[in-house]
Amino acid sequence: MIKQRYKQFATINVTNLVDVTFVLLVVFMLSAPVMQRQVDVTPPSTDQGQIISRLDPGESLVVEMDALGNISIAGETVSHEDLSSLAEAALASGRSEAYLRADGQVQYATLAGALTELRRGGYANVGLVQESARGDQ
Repeated sequence: MIKQRYKQFATINVTNLVDVTFVLLVVFMLSAPVMQRQVDVTPPSTDQGQIISRLDPGESLVVEMDALGNISIAGETVSHEDLSSLAEAALASGRSEAYLRADGQVQYATLAGALTELRRGGYANVGLVQESARGDQ
């Protein structure tokens, strides 16, 4: 008689596992955009030109340069010497566009050096990212 009473509890209640899985899924979906690593860069602003609202890292190489001239790609610091080899690898992997997002206070010589290294890596045209002065993106 006791064995029959425990047989009804022999199955696992899947409802609680599914609920926890959905909650974790929602938490990760909401936290994923926040986890994108970027360098603290303030590009110069303009009220003219095309506004690029989102750069797709799968299609384009985005190089960021802070006010001190430090270069980073996808949040990881890169030396000036390695920039051309990384550009070659990005071009070989299918990234057809390159953009340089530089701080407004960076020295022109440092910016020109980064553009030269990207050109050595195979990118003939490199876009310079600016922010919109109008506030629409």
